[in-house]
Amino acid sequence: MKKIFVVQITLLILVAGGLSGMFLFTDVYSDVRSTIVSTVCLSCIKMDPLYTDFTFQTANGLPHPVFVLENLTKGPVFIEYRQDVCKACDDMAPLVKEILGIDFGKTETFYKTIKIGNNNVTFIHINHDHVSKELDDSFYIYDKNNVGGVPMFVFITLGNNSGHIEPYYATAYGTLTLSNNEARKAFLRNMLQDAIDHYNENIMGYIE
Repeated sequence: MKKIFVVQITLLILVAGGLSGMFLFTDVYSDVRSTIVSTVCLSCIKMDPLYTDFTFQTANGLPHPVFVLENLTKGPVFIEYRQDVCKACDDMAPLVKEILGIDFGKTETFYKTIKIGNNNVTFIHINHDHVSKELDDSFYIYDKNNVGGVPMFVFITLGNNSGHIEPYYATAYGTLTLSNNEARKAFLRNMLQDAIDHYNENIMGYIE
């Protein structure tokens, strides 16, 4: 019995040593870490950030994506970013659909130019878990507060930057620090109307 016990202890030490070596001398940890989604659901970590004012400078200094600039010739662009597992995203999505009078699936990459009054607005729904790299990377262009979380709402319009008409955007996060859906809808409608007003004031001087 003692001999068997000694053999078992020896095997246990060898296995433990082998696992330790794997973590110390391989890239297992880095590989696992690199597969973790870089965005988080704001409701999951009890965060509820505010929003940014309209600004010209992108969050990471990169230019606006081509798919935004192409649609900006028609009117303001409204982007909603989310991921599959996100309670705050699930709470906010129905409000966006109601405001715009549209419907789309949770995992769907949805794009549509709609009429708000007499104005064109292009809405784009981007789910991190189901999009191309170009669409996914655009999140970091507009994450002005470097929150790294969803839902994130971006309104891209036009503004006058010292005599030059350029893309002009604002970003809002989470459930907007508002406690009820009516207030949230009013907030999003106001941001959208601000984007439309800026666009109409500056479109005549815009050259893509």
